[in-house]
Amino acid sequence: MNHIMIDLEMNKIERRYNGDKKLSSELIEIGAVKMDSKFDVIDQYQTYVMPSYGKMNSRIIKLTGITDDKLEGAPDFFEALDSFASWIGNIKTVFYSWSMSDIHQFQVEAAFKGYKGKIIDRMSKNWVDFQLEYSKLLRIEKKIKLKQAVQAADYEFTGAEHTALSDAVNTAEILRLSKNPEEFEKVMKPVLDLFRPVHEGSTLLDMCPEFFANTLGIMPVTHEEHDN
Repeated sequence: MNHIMIDLEMNKIERRYNGDKKLSSELIEIGAVKMDSKFDVIDQYQTYVMPSYGKMNSRIIKLTGITDDKLEGAPDFFEALDSFASWIGNIKTVFYSWSMSDIHQFQVEAAFKGYKGKIIDRMSKNWVDFQLEYSKLLRIEKKIKLKQAVQAADYEFTGAEHTALSDAVNTAEILRLSKNPEEFEKVMKPVLDLFRPVHEGSTLLDMCPEFFANTLGIMPVTHEEHDN
């Protein structure tokens, strides 16, 4: 069995397309890390995707560094998904991402554009929200951002944030750590201690959020917030 960590970057569509289905954003980059049954990395994947509607949004350009020039000549959604499916292969696979927003993007955009490839259904049936799993491992109800998770695990974030492959690589490292309970407990003990109740149900993080946010960068965010 393989395990694949996926991260997507999307561009906002300036005008929404009305009807039974609405599409508010389009896929512009896929990044993925393939791991074997022991969660050892065996391959990586990255492609830009040419959007069908409009130019790159200025805020997304600033966030991701992806410009219209970078997308010139990139495969469209159909070609990119077929290529990604070929890279995934036929072996039994579990798919992961930081939150459920990425599989939702695949599903909505595929439905809107009429993509019939089987890979969407296959991913949907075997998808894991690793952001939620990570929160459970920390025994907290709140979700934290990917960069905070990386910092909490005492890793240095590799590459540029909000680039699909870099985000996938960093998330895959946290996933690998999580599959070794003894090592996870050892590495994450300082963080786990922050979330354990110490006084009338309050945690150290609850009592001193600004201090730990400034020193460790792990101030939790709400359920409504997630990384793109």
